[in-house]
Amino acid sequence: MNEIKNIKKDDYVRAFSFPDLGYLFVSSAINHYKMRGFLAINQNGMLDQYLNKAHVEKTLRMGEVLFSNDDRFKIFENDFRECIAEARDFISNAKVKNDVSLADFYDLKAILEKIYRYFEKTEFFFTDKCYESEMTDILKKNLLTLGDDLKVEARPLMVELLTTIPYRYTEIVAKKNNLNPEDMKQYSLDEVMELLESGIKIESEIIKERKKSFVVYSDINMIIQIEGDEKQQTLEEFKRDGVENITEFKGTIASKGKVTAKVRVIPAELDKDYELFVKKILKMDFDEGDILVTETTSPDYMPLLRKAGGVIADQGGMNSHAAITSREFKIPCLVATHNAIEILKTGDLVELDANNGTVRIIKRN
Repeated sequence: MNEIKNIKKDDYVRAFSFPDLGYLFVSSAINHYKMRGFLAINQNGMLDQYLNKAHVEKTLRMGEVLFSNDDRFKIFENDFRECIAEARDFISNAKVKNDVSLADFYDLKAILEKIYRYFEKTEFFFTDKCYESEMTDILKKNLLTLGDDLKVEARPLMVELLTTIPYRYTEIVAKKNNLNPEDMKQYSLDEVMELLESGIKIESEIIKERKKSFVVYSDINMIIQIEGDEKQQTLEEFKRDGVENITEFKGTIASKGKVTAKVRVIPAELDKDYELFVKKILKMDFDEGDILVTETTSPDYMPLLRKAGGVIADQGGMNSHAAITSREFKIPCLVATHNAIEILKTGDLVELDANNGTVRIIKRN
């Protein structure tokens, strides 16, 4: 049995946070991020994902070296574009399948591992050290290609490979085995594959417990699920503080400026088909000058971003889509605010001061 290490919040940096995501999503991500000191904590309907700070220091150095070397970056870029094309073809074929086999899940895991290898380089834990000092022209050019081109192309594919396709596959498997598709979102990919291969189902009590909470982390490339007292201690260590009385909070300055306006809060919805969420965004009412508050942005948000007076993103770094687009549109933007979606409500009047990295609530809706 693996020895459970003492997990402390100070040893980790928050990477992503989404509501209503299950064990299936985590198992897809951790297969790659196990090499990055990955930690996933699900409690009270929120899935928070962290990376070990020591690993992040290493990836930041790796990113700085890669993006500063034009020859290495060109190889990376060409390989990434080939992977994007491969992923796009895979998704197109996967969406029309009416039956799935064990081989289909092996193929899904393979394309996920491949695109993760490239896509992770677009994230803040690879890019943000580059912004700490004066950049060369080569570094500026490569970061722009990375964030405003490669990431833009790859991110929707990543989301579909982590949500739409696994959900479609497991729905087919659930129907075959007389199971609830929502329950199957609490299976890992390997457990779904085991079900296909041997007919072994996860006990209902395990499903129930995972829906309530779970803690999974990686250590020396091993994936470990914590149970019992250690799990409760970790849940308590990472418990979110109450936000009811917060009237001011901070973030990372991604685009300078200052604006006072009402906010429009748009939480991510990755618990369902990504295409449905995109259609929902396109139909949203969004007033000119409103401040967009979300977990992260993508090209799908462009109709809203063109109207926005500012952006507050809980996730991301200096080379994120929200950051690059805000600088292009010359609107104030803070990223890595971590809990703005919880603190703010649509209609709240706030002061977004991206000169000093603060958000102040002036009037609650």
